Amino acid sequence: MVKYKLRYLPLAQKDLLNIIDYISNDLKAPSAAMDIIDILDESILRLKEFPFSCSLYRPQKPLETEYRYLPVKNFIIFYIVLENIVEIHRIVYAKMDLNEIFP
Repeated sequence: MVKYKLRYLPLAQKDLLNIIDYISNDLKAPSAAMDIIDILDESILRLKEFPFSCSLYRPQKPLETEYRYLPVKNFIIFYIVLENIVEIHRIVYAKMDLNEIFP
């Protein structure tokens, strides 16, 4: 079985930091922030073995890139699969207007 490598784009890394910051500081729940990071990390790690297990994202307007999405709790992880790499592009709040993410 082929194991894919994971790569986070800088914007996805920023998304993670913003999630931690918001939950820890704004909601005053640092342990909840660490719990959600653990859950996100565990879910993303599964993509190394099963990158095509998630659905394709089909926005109203077609995109140049074929994105897949992984819902995890109140978040959606958007990623693409390259040759042997799963590239994480965004990690966003699920109730956000996705048209703002992918105009």
